[in-house]
Amino acid sequence: MNSKDIVVASFMGFVSTFEATMILIAIPIISVYFGISHFQASLLVTIYVAIEALLFVPFAVVFERVGLRLGMIFGGTLLAAGGFLIFFSSSFVEIELFRIIQAVGASIVLPTSLVYASSIGDDTRRGSAIGINHTIVSLGYVVGLPVGGIVALLDWKVLFIVSSLLALVSLAFIFRIKDVRRVSSIGRSAFGPSLALSGVVVLVLNIWAGIMVMAMGLIMSLRTHLPGEYVKSSISGFLHSITRNSFAAYLVFLYAYLGYNALHYSLLVLLFPLSFTFFSLAGGKASDRFSRKLVPMLAFLMMALFSISIFVNSILAEILLGVASGLATTSNTSYTMNSLAQKNRVVGSALRTLQGTVAMSIGLTLASIISIGPIDIILILVPLNLIAAAFVIFYELPKSKEETLNHHDLR
Repeated sequence: MNSKDIVVASFMGFVSTFEATMILIAIPIISVYFGISHFQASLLVTIYVAIEALLFVPFAVVFERVGLRLGMIFGGTLLAAGGFLIFFSSSFVEIELFRIIQAVGASIVLPTSLVYASSIGDDTRRGSAIGINHTIVSLGYVVGLPVGGIVALLDWKVLFIVSSLLALVSLAFIFRIKDVRRVSSIGRSAFGPSLALSGVVVLVLNIWAGIMVMAMGLIMSLRTHLPGEYVKSSISGFLHSITRNSFAAYLVFLYAYLGYNALHYSLLVLLFPLSFTFFSLAGGKASDRFSRKLVPMLAFLMMALFSISIFVNSILAEILLGVASGLATTSNTSYTMNSLAQKNRVVGSALRTLQGTVAMSIGLTLASIISIGPIDIILILVPLNLIAAAFVIFYELPKSKEETLNHHDLR
């Protein structure tokens, strides 16, 4: 396993999550600055996510053939350029346009960072590799919260300069990493599910456009099939991701309701992603050492059990649920990637990243419509994680390396 290349590739994913988290903190300030509603200002987030969702898989199919390193260079350049252009823009319309440029860049670099962890090295240490990736990428959420809160209080436009400079630093190292090229056999099969999932995000922008995209995706999905183990483990991960994002958004709304300012509640919310980050690597190593099936199942059950701690104290709940989520996410992703042949992991990583993006959108929506009390959020966390754990029961684990190779060939 080439840990150095995985770290370098993951850092570009860190830049993407760091930038995305910072802009969330600045939305209320941007709305005041331009005299627009919070909904209009949040379009900077919505448009970004929608474009990412639509382009994850198409770009994966393109750059798996021409080289992932070239894709990361191209995507990182767009991320950096978009941020600098936003800093010098004078209208909200210009910012939206340049935000689209950033979104195109992010749609390339975010799944690519997972590809390196999924494709480089041997499968016996896949969990550890993915743990490194998840730890670095999730640090973007951890660092982005307090940095975003501090910088937004000074000058919100500086947020984009910070992310652009980080993208440039990352680009300086990307040129040195090993290139990866694949020709997947599931590229065509991934387009249907990709459109169906993307339609969920597009619904926020336009309900009819979202329905049309979802319908097209579902029709295409009927004609193609993804590997069964990949589908089952992806469903588990998707359900868990919805609960993780629901809880994170719930915390923001809770602390804002209690009267904390942007800096204060960004620091309070920090405990959840911080706990997630610290235990992501542990989840990957555990899946390598123990059963790849047992670890995610136990972690999903822990997530459901620890949800009850919300009744006791929100800070305690942040820590416990962060630990459970870190273990669950990394171990489940490890199984998902191991269920695919090496050549299919570029497209598989893009589709898995898309699932996380859609789950974030669903989680934010759920958190925004439920009450601030603990009962509603628990009714989301407990059943979805129990269903995710139930899906793990149906995972099929090859008994030997030879069987694993045959399993991959059949796919």
